[in-house]
Amino acid sequence: MEYKVYQPHEKLKAWIRYFWSYDSMALEKKVLHIRSFADQYPRLIFQDINTFSPIKDANGNIMPLCYLSGLDTKPSDAFWDTQFSHFGVSFYPHALHALFGIDASEMTNRMVDINLLDKTEIPFLLLDAQDHHNRVQILSTYFYERLYHGKIDQTINDLFHSNKSWLWNMEKKQQQLAGHYGLSERQLQRRFKINTGVSMTKFGRLIRFENALKVLPTAVYGDLTALTYDLQYADQSHFNTDFKEFSGLSPYQFIRKESLGTESSSFIYLSE
Repeated sequence: MEYKVYQPHEKLKAWIRYFWSYDSMALEKKVLHIRSFADQYPRLIFQDINTFSPIKDANGNIMPLCYLSGLDTKPSDAFWDTQFSHFGVSFYPHALHALFGIDASEMTNRMVDINLLDKTEIPFLLLDAQDHHNRVQILSTYFYERLYHGKIDQTINDLFHSNKSWLWNMEKKQQQLAGHYGLSERQLQRRFKINTGVSMTKFGRLIRFENALKVLPTAVYGDLTALTYDLQYADQSHFNTDFKEFSGLSPYQFIRKESLGTESSSFIYLSE
């Protein structure tokens, strides 16, 4: 399996973290199980279904040619085989509101065909593209035009890019943040949820969970108590509860599972 990352144009860096491609032409076809954990980063996924078999959700339904996944607060499952070609975009948490003018909470825990948000030829342009670099160009032009006509909340954009140090303890600093931007707490909370899809408190929990995902792969069972406090959880019970809610696994189960690959908070396993 070959995974590649492509950097966005300077004018898109406030909204797009990176483009990515994931390809595999394994000789032996096997079914892969992709478990996506809770994730603060929305994404776009394009699948080449002209040449390869499609992605299917947990109910066996074929996913659209090109779809958007909003911010996730719970785990989900998908399946495809070991011969695939996927291309995607990893957005910053506030990007979908800016790009599509929607209340981002409408996309939380949902995967939606892009044509339901915008009647566009983008899926077919991506299908006909020469290669992944060409797909980066196609989507860069598309997103730049969407931003030009979009709804950009400069306060929320500043929060994610100029005041990132606040994000770690966001749920404890809402009053300070509101005062910094000259807003009431209620105004800031409302604008944050419209732009990201979740409350500031839940977003703070997501950040702690994703920081746990970064350190757990190299941890052993005896490290979990110390990690609980390093990650600023009140105790191990709170850590275990949050981790189970956002991943469907206990921290110990996650440590024991060996993945074949990962993209953001999605992990690929051989299907049992």
